[in-house]
Amino acid sequence: MNFGKVRESVMTVMELDALKDVDVRTVEKEGLVDIRKVEIDRSLPLEERKRAYLEAVGNPYAVRVGDMKVRVRFAEDGGSFEEAFENMLRNV
Repeated sequence: MNFGKVRESVMTVMELDALKDVDVRTVEKEGLVDIRKVEIDRSLPLEERKRAYLEAVGNPYAVRVGDMKVRVRFAEDGGSFEEAFENMLRNV
């Protein structure tokens, strides 16, 4: 898997890294994408689903579920971002 290739096709690695630092408490709820409304074609290859998700949400670290703002974080001692992201896309 080449996650970097997907990131670069949607946004630069630096842009994606900067999104990690967004403080969801200061972002307007309406400015976040409600992931309940994001539909990804499950028949697409995984790389295409990654690209589609990133394009749909803009910031994979700050989203919304209904009226609730959600900050996505990953444990340092847990699986990688790539593994968690792939697992999420398999279940979307």
